[in-house]
Amino acid sequence: MTDKHFKRRQYLVNPGFQLRLMSYMAVAVLLALTVMYVSNLLYFDSLIEQGEEIGLTRDHPYYEFIEAQRARLDFMYFIVTAVVFTGLMIFGLFMSHRIAGPIYRIETYLQKVAAGEEKMAPVRLRDGDFFPEIAGIVNSVIDHFSQESRQKTDESHEKGAGKPD
Repeated sequence: MTDKHFKRRQYLVNPGFQLRLMSYMAVAVLLALTVMYVSNLLYFDSLIEQGEEIGLTRDHPYYEFIEAQRARLDFMYFIVTAVVFTGLMIFGLFMSHRIAGPIYRIETYLQKVAAGEEKMAPVRLRDGDFFPEIAGIVNSVIDHFSQESRQKTDESHEKGAGKPD
C-alpha cells in the first residue's frame, strides 16, 4: 500500500477543546461514581452499627458477611469505574470529534484559500458532523465574495476593453 492510499485518521483535530470536553465528562462521571461508592460505604457502616446495637460480638458471622459483601462491592465498583471511564473517554472522543471536526475542516480550508493553495469552492462536511448549518453560512459568505470578485473582474475587463490602444 502506498502513502497515497493510506489515510491516517486524526482523532484530536482540536486537542485543547476535545481534551477539555473529555476531562469535564470524566470528572462528572468520577464524581457521580464516588458519591455512589461513599453512599454504599455509609450503608455498610450503618449495617455494622445495627449489629452493634443488637449486641452482636465482633467475631459474629454477621460481620464477616458484611465485610465480604463490602469487599465484593468494592471490586465491582472498581470494574464498573474502569469500564465506564473507558467507555466515556471513547464516547467523549467521538462526540468531541463530531463537534470540533467541522470547525477544524472549515478553518483549514479557509487557511488554504487565503494562502492560495486552494480555489474557493463550496464547503462540504461529513454526514453526521454536528453544526451542519456552519457549512451553509460559510458557503453564503464564499458566494458573496465570489460574486464581488466576479463583478470587480468584469468591471476591470469592461474598463480595459473601452480604452483605445
